[in-house]
Parts: sequence; structure tokens; C-alpha cells
Amino acid sequence: MTTVLTMILQVALGIFAEHPNRAGGNLCGYFPQDTTVSEAPAGYKPFYISHIARHGSRFLGQSSSDCFCVADTLAAYAEKDMLTEEGLTLMEDIRMLHTLSEGRYGDLTALGAQEHRDICARMVRHYPEVFLDKKRRKAVAWSTSSPRVIESMNAFKSELTARVPGFVFRAQVTQWNGDKSAQEVTGFTMTKTEKAAARKEERSYYKVAPPLRKGYDLKEFRARIFRDPSKVPAKTLDYVAQNVFKALRTGCVTDPETMPAMGKYFTAGELYYLWLPGTLAWARYLSFPGYVNPYTRTRGGGILECIIRDADEAIALDSPVAATFRFSHDTYMMPLMAAIRLEGTVLSCEEKEIPEYYQEFNYVCPACNVQLIFYRSNHGPVLVKFLRNEKETLIHGLQPLTGCYYDWNRVKKFWQQ
Repeated sequence: MTTVLTMILQVALGIFAEHPNRAGGNLCGYFPQDTTVSEAPAGYKPFYISHIARHGSRFLGQSSSDCFCVADTLAAYAEKDMLTEEGLTLMEDIRMLHTLSEGRYGDLTALGAQEHRDICARMVRHYPEVFLDKKRRKAVAWSTSSPRVIESMNAFKSELTARVPGFVFRAQVTQWNGDKSAQEVTGFTMTKTEKAAARKEERSYYKVAPPLRKGYDLKEFRARIFRDPSKVPAKTLDYVAQNVFKALRTGCVTDPETMPAMGKYFTAGELYYLWLPGTLAWARYLSFPGYVNPYTRTRGGGILECIIRDADEAIALDSPVAATFRFSHDTYMMPLMAAIRLEGTVLSCEEKEIPEYYQEFNYVCPACNVQLIFYRSNHGPVLVKFLRNEKETLIHGLQPLTGCYYDWNRVKKFWQQ
């Protein structure tokens, strides 16, 4: 156990020391993990892209907005001269976050729109052949009915049409399980039995956190904020720390020039302590040998079925479609990644080791995306490569034909099995 804990701490502490915002988990802001484009096999050129992304960075949801009330708690102690200088600064930063967030809970931020424009720009730059084919001048796009998802799609669209004049971008907004088209971006609906099984699996992961947190706490944080923490009720101390951490998540996803960097209030060890339970909760979307979670079979499998259908249609020589774009949410993106079996979504480890191998911010950060880039030549099979957040990656359990390039028909057979 000591060795496992040490390894997990080394991973987390190193990341948070350099990038404290990553502790914001699925609200940490988008960061492309690698945009290197490997050389395609001789004679092969890209001709079609299937892209699905989560909406970009957003403000906290309405249900999380209560975290800003921590400013009132701090103000009450400030009146008693019980806050340190750092505590006073923290109080003002929380107030600023509250002011800038008021009335915009859940909304896409300016940064969120820019994230999608930048992703689009890199896509066009890296795969120009896809968008310069005179016979393929059309893109089909799908989104959920969430305003922040639609705005993300529109930001992507505006960048694409500006960079590729004359390109036709046909968008369709689906309704939540209102018709079959919802499957395009949310997959199949889970049954009550499947939901119950998923909840049971999820609860098991929460039990892993306490022993992994042993040796780390928030005592030093409290001492930096309050002059004498011993005079402050324990519940209040915990309330302040937890809600400042929630506020950190909003500070991650907006314009860094206008929003305070909340990570400065925590050490790497404190961020690890606060981050751990959240990342373990995301393990409910992972698969293990002999176990495929219900989300993968339903949400992920449903979207993947649509991706396969569209790709096969686009492979037809007379197809006018150069790309299919989908825009969805993190709780559908992660099951899709697992359904594809992208590296890192199938783990062979004990539950307590999960944070060593899986950190949710590497998968479901705002604007997280999966891209399938299809290649063809005058001879040989159609090839495909997979990108997770713009990083070329492999499929767990299937050998590529060469490098990161797979035979598309072999991939489909592998998924069917």
C-alpha cells in the first residue's frame, strides 16, 4: 500500500506543482496534449474526419453557485480581525469570481469558444487535404440542445467557414432523448437496471479515497487563511476549503487576465487531497478485464454506432461529406472513449491504483475531443488513426497496421467482437 500511495502522489504532486489548474478536473480548461502529426504510410492521404467534442470551458453550474457564499463566511471573520492578509485577498478574489459569474452559471465562457476555434484551426492546418477536396465540400454537424454546446459548435463552424470559404456546414440540434437523433451525441438510454448497476459500481470507488488521502490534510491552508484556526469550528474550516476549491474551478475556465488564479491558495499536496475523490468518481466510466461498464455499452456504444455508419458512408467514392462533427458533454465523451477502447480507458489494476493510471483532466477537460482521421490510397485498405485531445493514440487490445494507423475494417471487427 505504501508503494502504491507513493507512486500516486508522485504523479499528482508533480502535475499540480506545475499546473495547479489541472486539479479542477473536468473544469480545468482545455490543453491540447500533443498536436504532432505522424507521417502517413506511403501513398496515403487523409480524406475524411469524424470529430466529437465536449463543449468548451464554462462557468460553474447553478447548483454549484452556492460556493461563492464562502465570501460571506470569510467576511464575518474579517470583521473580527480573524483573517490573515492572504485570507483577505482570498475573500476579494471570491467576490470577483462571484460578480463575473452572476447570471452566467453554466454558460460558455469566451475561453470556451476560443478553445473550439483553436482546435478547428489546428485541424485545418494539419489535414488540409480533407478540406481542399473539390468533390467533398460538406460537413454534417450534430449537437445537444444545451446552449453552451450549440455555442461551441457555432464557434467551431465560424472558424472553419472562415478558413475554408465555400465549405458547407449543415448543423442539426438534437433533443434530449426526444427522438432517435439524440443517439448521435448521447448514445443509447440506460435502463433502470443498468443505472442501478452503474451507481453500485460508482459507490465502490468512493471508498478508495480515505486511505489514499492519509498523511495529507488542509491544516496548513487553514493557518494561511485564519489567524487562529483553533477558534474556528471544524465544519467551517472544511466548508471554506471545499468551497474555495470549487471556486478554483471557475477561475480555471475564463480569461486568465480577468479572473484570479485560485491555485495560488493551495499547495500541490492540498490540491491532491481535494482532487482525489472527484477523479475516483470518474472511474465509473472505465473498463477492466472481464468488466465493461454500463455507460460504455449504452452511451458510448450508441454514439460509436453512429460514427461507424457515417464513416462507412463517407468512404463511398461519391460521398460529398469531408467531415462529421459532433458536440456533446463530458459524461458522454468518457463512455465513448471507453467504447472505442482508447489507451488508458481499460485498466488492469486494483481500485486503489486507479489515480496512478487515470486522471480525469487528461480525458474530460472542457473541449475534450476524439478525432478519427481516415486515409486512403490507390491501393490497400482504408486506414484510420485516433486522436484523444489532439494526441495520436492507440486502441487497447488491437495492434495497428503500422505506427498509429489501423485497418478500418479490422477495427470494426474488433469492436463487434
